This record gives sequence, structure tokens and C-alpha cells, in this order.
Amino acid sequence: MDLDDAIRTAEQLAASVRDTGVQPAYAELETAIRGFQEEGYPLESILPQGSDARLGFSMRSADGRTFFQIYAALLRKSLCGADGEFNKLIKSGTSSSVGAILGAMVIALGIPPIALGIMVPVAAIIANLGLDSFCEMTKPEG
Repeated sequence: MDLDDAIRTAEQLAASVRDTGVQPAYAELETAIRGFQEEGYPLESILPQGSDARLGFSMRSADGRTFFQIYAALLRKSLCGADGEFNKLIKSGTSSSVGAILGAMVIALGIPPIALGIMVPVAAIIANLGLDSFCEMTKPEG
């Protein structure tokens, strides 16, 4: 899967999530995680730089929803800051585009192409939440 294929798939999944709820994205995420691991790739390879690698271990047996919750907190640190990629998308007015969100995640996090299948449902969920809402809901308490 190349980035163009991933964007098309993410747009279709985002539309499905808008119509039927988030469950299809969680199911797709579980499938993508299993496939990624079966190919022999470690989940640690998709962790944002500076993240605690032990979190990769806790994600290994997670279902799609739990994986998203753990991964979302990690993404927030890299993408939601004042100079983060999501803030740039919001300012540019492209924050509702699942393709822009997917591209920002891949570029900012240095995601390997083999992991695009995992990033597609993550981007679809974030696109349906909205970037502001995603960044707000993943804000650490306190």
C-alpha cells in the first residue's frame, strides 16, 4: 500500500465511521495490527520518537479500541503541541481532511510505509473526532 492507496482507503473508512460509528475503524485497526505483527514488524516501530518503548509491549495484545486509546495519547505529544502538525493543519483549514491527517502523521512520526495499514483507521477515527476534539480529549488530566 502506498500513501495514495492509504488515503483512498482512509477516506472510505472515514465515511463508514461517519455513517455507522467508530466500530468499523476499531475492527480494521485490529486486523492491521495483526497483519503488521504477522509480517514480523514490531509495534515499537510506529511509536513516536521519544515515547516509552514499554508501551509497545502493552499495545501488543490490545483490541482496536484499547490500542487506539494508548496510541492516541502518544500521538498527542507529537502532534497536538503549539508547533505540532495537527495545529498546522487546523491553522491551514485542512483539519477535516482525512488525507491531510494521514499525511501529517506519516511525515511527522516517520511512519514506515509498511505501517500505513495501521495509520489508516487511526486517521479515520481522528478525522471523525476532529483535530481540536482529538487533542482536547487526549489531554492529560491535571
